[in-house]
Amino acid sequence: MSSEDIIEEQLQSLQQEASEVMEKVQVYQRKVMTPVWEKRREMIKKIPGFWGTAIGNHSVFGAAPSEEDVEALENLTDFHVEFDEANPNYRKVIASFKKNNVFKNETLTKSNKRKAEDNENDESTTYSFLDWFGDDSIAAGVVLTDHIFPDAVEFYKGIDEDDSDDEDLEREIELVSEDEEDDEEDEEEEKPKAKKSRK
Repeated sequence: MSSEDIIEEQLQSLQQEASEVMEKVQVYQRKVMTPVWEKRREMIKKIPGFWGTAIGNHSVFGAAPSEEDVEALENLTDFHVEFDEANPNYRKVIASFKKNNVFKNETLTKSNKRKAEDNENDESTTYSFLDWFGDDSIAAGVVLTDHIFPDAVEFYKGIDEDDSDDEDLEREIELVSEDEEDDEEDEEEEKPKAKKSRK
């Protein structure tokens, strides 16, 4: 085995170790966030159309929704995800709806198990929110449980990572502009006043 092969093998082992550490971090994060999410859940119930807006604001579900999806999201009153500390890949989605013309059940549930690589979702792919409850799409579930649910308030407000990056850039530009203006003012103050010409 060449030295390059040995290094590559060590890197793969290190990558596996990093993945295991990240999984433990995520398990702990979900554990401490659960009571926070429960408080948020009760507050959100007071905001009409919160979950429909949050989910619809994600391009994966909101780019080309069907009429059934639109009606389902408009009638969505609660959306919750349950995690299992002993089984980090387990997710259970519970969605509650007002009475509607799309389906009879007022509560839809779905459980699934995901893999680490399932977290890499193609943002150009679109899914049907309603159809997801009846199909085997893991990718759509990952978007709902691991992206939208934890950051629901941001999605409700229509803020995504790209928007955050743009806002940070705008703030940096504003700060630079302010610093430049301050420098110019300082330079003007430091300039000696011209002496009056003698007659």
